[in-house]
Amino acid sequence: RIFQDVILPVFVAIAIGVFLDRRFHIDKKTLATLSIYVLQPCLVFSSLSRLTAPARDVGAMILYMALITLFLILLAWGVGKLLRWNDRAIDALVLSVAFLNAGNMGLSIILFAFGEAGLELGTVLFVTSNLTCHTLAPFFAARGQGGSLQAVLRVLRLPGPYVFAITLGLRALSVTAPEVVLRPIGLLGEAAVPTMLLLLGVQLSQTRLVRRYREVAVGVFLRLIVGSLAAFGLAAAMGLQGLARSVAVVEASTPTAVNATLMAVEFDADADYITNVVFVTTLLSSLTLTLVIALVR
Repeated sequence: RIFQDVILPVFVAIAIGVFLDRRFHIDKKTLATLSIYVLQPCLVFSSLSRLTAPARDVGAMILYMALITLFLILLAWGVGKLLRWNDRAIDALVLSVAFLNAGNMGLSIILFAFGEAGLELGTVLFVTSNLTCHTLAPFFAARGQGGSLQAVLRVLRLPGPYVFAITLGLRALSVTAPEVVLRPIGLLGEAAVPTMLLLLGVQLSQTRLVRRYREVAVGVFLRLIVGSLAAFGLAAAMGLQGLARSVAVVEASTPTAVNATLMAVEFDADADYITNVVFVTTLLSSLTLTLVIALVR
């Protein structure tokens, strides 16, 4: 029932994105720009404006995502060293394991599994994950290329973190935006999740597979299996309970972020490897996320 009601609708939407790209050759850059600069900020603002969770839970979500990202970075780096991979391969493994698809996949799964209340908390995790992906991911993608600082500074041009800070500030001051502002923002925010799913389908359609089965298997295993176990362990260590625990664990168990591939392409990292891990983890997450949701429920 979980697979039918929660997972399958997400993959149907992704499949539509694949079909559209094969039929019409969709420009993914336009979709990405629309999503990043318009729809996602509107989703963040509308979700956080309606947020009913206590400030303690919001703070816990931010800390949880920061800690799980740090742990996964250290895990991937350590495994790469044990396997005697070169620095470029280790950086690619870090990008594949530590940075999560908390947006395209995560928010969709959270919405179907836990409803609007879950989506509000999931948005906090998504913004935090997006911030780490646009700061730490460029560092590993561009390490040794001399462009990491410039890459990290790109986050200052993204609207998501600013909208996040402004919305939390308004909540702290008990200021409510008028309906004439909330309604159009809410309308655009509702389009964010389906657009991100279509974009994921377009990106998967344009994936080029390579025959590096052992290396890809390591990344897939660490992201989906070890990453999910770490998600449960950290939630227990932090004492998360109820909806906050469920949302945090599911978000941290999502497949590799597509943004990791974009960073690798831009900064000449091992993009082929990361793209293949994104492809395989996305497909296999239909099974692993079903199990994770069953366990948190």
